[in-house]
Amino acid sequence: MGRSTFPMIQLQDFAKQVLFGTTIEEKLSFPREEIIDTRPGTAITTPRTLARPKQLALREDGVRADHPSIAKLVDERERGRLLHFFGNHELLATELMALALLKFPDAPASFRRGVLETLKEEQIHTRMYMHRMQQCGVEFGELPLSDYFWKSVSSMEDPLDYVTRLSLTFEQANLDYSREYAKVFNQVGDNATANILDKIYRDEIDHVGFGLKWFSQWKAHGKTDWEAYRERLVFPLSPARAKGKPFNAEGREAAGLDIEFINDLKIFQQSRGRTPSVYWFNPDAEHSAASDSCAPQTPPSRLQSDLAYLPAYQSRQDDLLVLESSPSPDFQLKLQSYGFHLPEICLSSNGAAPKIQRKVADIRPWAWSPDSLTFFKDTLTTVTKPIQLSDLWNTERRQLFSKIHCAEWAQHNHHSADWLAPIEIYGKAANTLEDIHTLRAHFKELGHPDIVCKAPYGTAANGNRCIHQTDTIEGACLDWIKSTLATQGALLIEPWLDRVFDCSVQFERRNGSTKVVALTRMINNARGQFQGILTNGFCKGLPPQLVRFLMERVDGRPRIYHHYENELLSSLESRLGAINFEGSLGIDAFVYRTANGQLKLKPIVEINPRTTMGRIAHEISAHNAPSSTGLFEIITRSRLKKSKHRTFADYSNCLDAQHPVSLTQETKPRIIKGSFSLTDPNQAQQFLAVYHVREHIDQLPTKST
Repeated sequence: MGRSTFPMIQLQDFAKQVLFGTTIEEKLSFPREEIIDTRPGTAITTPRTLARPKQLALREDGVRADHPSIAKLVDERERGRLLHFFGNHELLATELMALALLKFPDAPASFRRGVLETLKEEQIHTRMYMHRMQQCGVEFGELPLSDYFWKSVSSMEDPLDYVTRLSLTFEQANLDYSREYAKVFNQVGDNATANILDKIYRDEIDHVGFGLKWFSQWKAHGKTDWEAYRERLVFPLSPARAKGKPFNAEGREAAGLDIEFINDLKIFQQSRGRTPSVYWFNPDAEHSAASDSCAPQTPPSRLQSDLAYLPAYQSRQDDLLVLESSPSPDFQLKLQSYGFHLPEICLSSNGAAPKIQRKVADIRPWAWSPDSLTFFKDTLTTVTKPIQLSDLWNTERRQLFSKIHCAEWAQHNHHSADWLAPIEIYGKAANTLEDIHTLRAHFKELGHPDIVCKAPYGTAANGNRCIHQTDTIEGACLDWIKSTLATQGALLIEPWLDRVFDCSVQFERRNGSTKVVALTRMINNARGQFQGILTNGFCKGLPPQLVRFLMERVDGRPRIYHHYENELLSSLESRLGAINFEGSLGIDAFVYRTANGQLKLKPIVEINPRTTMGRIAHEISAHNAPSSTGLFEIITRSRLKKSKHRTFADYSNCLDAQHPVSLTQETKPRIIKGSFSLTDPNQAQQFLAVYHVREHIDQLPTKST
């Protein structure tokens, strides 16, 4: 039998034509000859500069190749600009596939043949985009062409890198973009472009499937696809680049990805460029402040472990949240379906913050105190703006935690308006048991026979003891007083008042400026212990007399708002500025009824130099429908037992079944009604944060409201 007379071309030569060609024809021409792979040649190194026609040269100066918003696509030229952006990606994919063929001549023959077939389809995609953009009045190359795609993939070191970066990252992301933009172009009446995108979408399913096949063969032994995929990507490339919005699970299933991989990708978050902030929950900061010791971190309390996810609701897109363990995918997917963004999770190890291999904008623990300073000591060097350790913890910073200091500061900044509490009802320090007896008599003379003793460093009224007029100081109460005096040196003694309304004012100080963020309505029990927070309902359901008291106008603002925004803010700004305080801060307050029936506001009860539950509830309230009211609360183990549920997971499932979440029909949906867990019920042992939303305040759980 004679030798074949059909013309043939080596795969190596064709790949060189595509990669090193300097005309668009060389880049996009597929040979008529039969392509054979009998001489794959020697592996090349990635060229320093990608060969291209001059007008298609990539920008290497960091200029972003911007593309128009969806709203502008009614204009034909704006459509052409978007197609220009897409066309560059398709051409880059073509060139990267040629590069892979030249870099990995020893790869399996069936893999190389598959890359060739994919390359051919990418050439077709590029031509389709070029033709359509020209019809829209845009020439290929007249707009900036980004080199990000090239830089991210061209450094690949083996075929596994190729399928990880190109097939399973950029091509997988196109499962979202191509399908969504096909819908958009149909909506604006551009069926021609929609048809192009529909074809590309169907091709991309095959391309991702091809990459997945080889990835599964070559990945690290004993790893799931997701674990191997995450480990293989090197920052700044991450799984966040493998998806767009809206997330298309159906296309990924068609490509062969398993549901676990799909769900893990859906909830995965990592910054695509924005320098993130780092959040961490350390609710025992008051105890750390009391000890004033930077000793190594002790095992976290159950409160810290169970509610560690709460700072996620204060974070912004792409921020990092440090946790001991990752919440379950089911929990995160549920939150995501309700419209909440998910932070990137970083896991701590052995009581120390994780090593973060990139710059961060700042570190935002629940509070800066000795425990957080110890925890983040090795992370501070990653912050873009240098941090002075003396600003994070010092004597004056510690004073902010002290209830005695708070009472003294409140008296120093007292405003003598008839609707505000008189200065004499503020507390005084007692250093001995005799001092307590003296102050008890003092407040009795002022008409307040009942007193409350407060530990200078304590949280949620757990460091309080109420002593009524008929009580004698003995037994457990006396033991607590002696112990607190011994460990903290003093107690704050205040008159016990007839509280009728509790609230908290949320402040934020960043870059040397302090602002009022919100006033939040607190639900406390008779001892003043935290029960919950109402959102979007500061005055809803209150007696008219109390509403008039709070909302009487001063300079066009309700006077309670006016007081904090205009009269107190400047004093607080001066105090915080003097010690370079940065971060969140809350001031607790309450309205009480005097013996003759008058209402008075005690505007400064406690200063919390940290994030508060009120701040978290306020951030969550942004997801409420405008007319709906929310209730944030913490369910304890004792309440769980009373509810007759065996586990927090059972309790949460019951919430979901009895009060499913209902959302508005908007681009960014809001919660109309429903109840759900804010922390992972599968991990909770002693505490669970939950959120209830109802259209009417009287529909919220009555026990708490």
